[in-house]
Formats: sequence, structure tokens, C-alpha cells
Amino acid sequence: MVEFALVILALLTVVMGIIEFGRLLQTWMTVQNCAQTAARFATTGQCAVDPTSPGWQQDAARLQCIKDAARGASTSLSVIGGAGVFDPGYFDVSVHASDPPTPDPDLQYPGGPNARVAVDVTYNHPLITPIVSRLLPWITLRAHAEMINERFRHPGYGTPPGELPPTIRPTSTPTPTPTPTP
Repeated sequence: MVEFALVILALLTVVMGIIEFGRLLQTWMTVQNCAQTAARFATTGQCAVDPTSPGWQQDAARLQCIKDAARGASTSLSVIGGAGVFDPGYFDVSVHASDPPTPDPDLQYPGGPNARVAVDVTYNHPLITPIVSRLLPWITLRAHAEMINERFRHPGYGTPPGELPPTIRPTSTPTPTPTPTP
């Protein structure tokens, strides 16, 4: 009985450590995926917005679509909607570009064509181990992804509807030495 009491504490500590580490690794990979998914979406310049609306309205709609793409990839996280920065379950997405309209560093901007866009995702992962969670209720995980936007909203970009872009045919490459062919 005494041996079991001594061994069970060490065994439970190891088992709970393995479970907590597994949860932490899965959450970290999900946060990384959220940032990469949002950055990939940002590069396309697409969003369900009227193309005749002013550029600032298109950018505001794109910014919200990028954040929604990150939130859509976070389905396995326990995100709490009204959580603050110092609460478990806090989830935040920030988007910055290399060509902001103003020099304000706090301004979130999805970037124009051919601009570098950076997506940062922050998540407070709640811990479930009983003793550890009283001392450290969450661990903050951050992910960063950068990509370069495609050329969108460009007057000469794309082809008219119904037409395919021209195909490039391979050219013959001369062989430096004569090669016998059957």
C-alpha cells in the first residue's frame, strides 16, 4: 500500500505531463495553421465585396475576411468570445502590411497588390492539470506568417470573362551533339 502511494504520485505526474504536452503541441500547431491560412487568404485579395466601392471599404472588408479565415481554422481551439488579453481562451488576429496608408504602427491594414502582408495570431491556451493550472492558468501561444500579395485591383490584370489566357508552347532545344534517333 505504501509503495503504491509513492508510485502513483510519480505515475500521475508523468501521465498528466504527457497529456498536457500533447494538448499544448496540438494547440500550437493549430495556431500556426490559423496564421498560415489567414496569410494565404490575404495574398489573393479576394473577399465578397462590391468591386465598385472605394478602396478603403474594400480594404476594411478584406481585413475582416482575413480575420474570419483565421477564426475558421481555429475550430479545435476553445476560443471564448468575450475573453480579455489576460484570460484563458483569448484569441486575437492582427494583420499588417509593408505599405500602410499612414505611418501608424498600430493600424491594421491588409496591404495592396505586391505588398508584404504579415498575420500574427495570439491565443491563451488554458491548462487542465489541477496543481499547475492554479499557478499558471494559461500559456500564451503566438504564430506569425508572412507572404507577398498577388497583383489584384490592377487594370491590366487577368483576362476578360469567357477567355482563357494564352498558353505557352515549349520550344525545341537543339542538342549540342548529334543524337541518333530510331
